[in-house]
Amino acid sequence: MTENKQNEFLYKMSRSMRLGLSEVQKYVNDLYRIEELEDYIGVKDSPIEYIKAALDPLIGQVNDFQDYAETVTGRMELDLQDVDIHAMLDGVMTIADQLAETNPAVTLEEDIEEDLPTIDGDPTRLSQALLNLIHNAFKFTESGRVTVRVAREPNNILFEVRDTGIGIAEENQERVFEPFETILEDKDDPRLGFGIGLKIVEHIVDLHDGETWFESKAGVGSSFFFTVPL
Repeated sequence: MTENKQNEFLYKMSRSMRLGLSEVQKYVNDLYRIEELEDYIGVKDSPIEYIKAALDPLIGQVNDFQDYAETVTGRMELDLQDVDIHAMLDGVMTIADQLAETNPAVTLEEDIEEDLPTIDGDPTRLSQALLNLIHNAFKFTESGRVTVRVAREPNNILFEVRDTGIGIAEENQERVFEPFETILEDKDDPRLGFGIGLKIVEHIVDLHDGETWFESKAGVGSSFFFTVPL
């Protein structure tokens, strides 16, 4: 099977799985409106909450596969509009705050310039790209800091997510943006993902005519950057 056929198969499979899970999610949500089941709502380890807890990460994973499939088949499209960067960041940082609450040993810091202009972009996709970087930073930082920086440059808006986590060894750095690659040697490590998040980030930024790169040192931490042109 050629690479193009493999990518098309991945797209069709992920799309079918996303549609199926959406139907399951709809029925699970309907359970929350059944009066006879209200005693089970919000109760830890109740059947309803157990199903929902198992379903949510699965939906997230399938959504990632769908986005990756759209990336490699050229199907991802942008909803371009004037983006208020601060309004976009409000939503992003709300989710980042929730990530920080799950790990009190990691401090979330902001370094965001006050007077940022609007940019031409897709706020949903740009939020997705930034959140992917933030999520990775928290995932690979056991203690220390995660810093989100946004600054205006002469021709761009610069986004940076910096962490004091495990960092990336020099010999592994060329594989960072390769799909289905990981810097983790332990295949049972709970942080192990599918290795497609950074590829999706890179593609979203490419669609905005921006650039993506990183700086890292093993044992010290990493900084991931992307730009969006003004």
